[in-house]
Amino acid sequence: MSTTHTQIVPDDIDQTLDRSDKMGNRKPPLFIGWYGMAKSLMIQKFCERNGYHFIDFRIAYKTFNDVRGFPMPNRETRIMEWFPDEDWDWHPTKRNVICFEEIGQGATSTFKAAMQAMLDRRVGKMMFPEGTIVCATSNKLDQKTGCQRMLAALVDRFAIYDVRPDIGGFQRHLEKEGKSPEVLAFINANSDAPYNFKLDDWTGEENLPTFRSFSRLDELVASYDSAEEASSDPLLVPHAQSCVGPKYGTMFASFLKLASKVGDVGRMVDECHTCNIPTEPNLQWLVACRLITLANKENIKNVLTLTQRLSTPNDPDWKSRKEPSMMQMFVGNGLRRRRSDLHRTETMLSWLSHYGEFLVD
Repeated sequence: MSTTHTQIVPDDIDQTLDRSDKMGNRKPPLFIGWYGMAKSLMIQKFCERNGYHFIDFRIAYKTFNDVRGFPMPNRETRIMEWFPDEDWDWHPTKRNVICFEEIGQGATSTFKAAMQAMLDRRVGKMMFPEGTIVCATSNKLDQKTGCQRMLAALVDRFAIYDVRPDIGGFQRHLEKEGKSPEVLAFINANSDAPYNFKLDDWTGEENLPTFRSFSRLDELVASYDSAEEASSDPLLVPHAQSCVGPKYGTMFASFLKLASKVGDVGRMVDECHTCNIPTEPNLQWLVACRLITLANKENIKNVLTLTQRLSTPNDPDWKSRKEPSMMQMFVGNGLRRRRSDLHRTETMLSWLSHYGEFLVD
């Protein structure tokens, strides 16, 4: 199914929720798009940033009574009362944000029960707490996740946002929270890898290269003591394939074994003005990743010089350009985010001052 919606990226979800809240949230946002893009994670981060209570209400797992409540006769009043499901987990003091997760996979009966929740902020006589923010997520009909066409009256209650994968946002995520520089290097050298698959050719038995899958690959590599240990593991290829599928699992295993050809990066730092620079982009990214770990207060100037030469081998002056080279920006931002011990060094302060306008949060 194709849509005519203007697309947003996962990093836009925070601002979208904020704008919906300021508008009164009368038409809750529904974020639709590929799986594994961190749609739900971005909603959780919105809650963390604002100190809100996040409620993960999985419509895909619910029956009509899970949403509406379970009927129980009151013998004294002779009135049927409805007991709410435990997942209506309202916080008594914080603002609540309830996300109807995977709503497209819900049953038709739950769609009907959810309609009142979306429009009136209530289910039966159970009123949502004052200030509750409502939103929802879903995959698309053609993405083979079991989604079905929602009722038109339910869809009309939502403000629908088509969320597309954003490689830049995922790279920033790995720079900030990734566990293995090798996976980040692989993504930088193969930026077309995530979501590069055709569902029509998918057998239903192999893993797909989504952002979520590459995050699991990141955890796999971090489970080894070193990249050398990982590359020597005879099961590395099947382990990697189990994360991101046959094609990119095999490519990553080969990429990791290239690390042995990089040589002694510490020596390259010592000989930063004269050492040979690898010509293969894969190896250049591996060197760049290792520099973030190897940098210290004594060699930081050499690290930045070598970083500059990775992009322009004949230019050893890291201040020579008005804008930092791609590799220099990558390493500089990596040092800024991961190496707080180097923030107050004279060289790092000079770099931050010189290229401050190009920094990426």
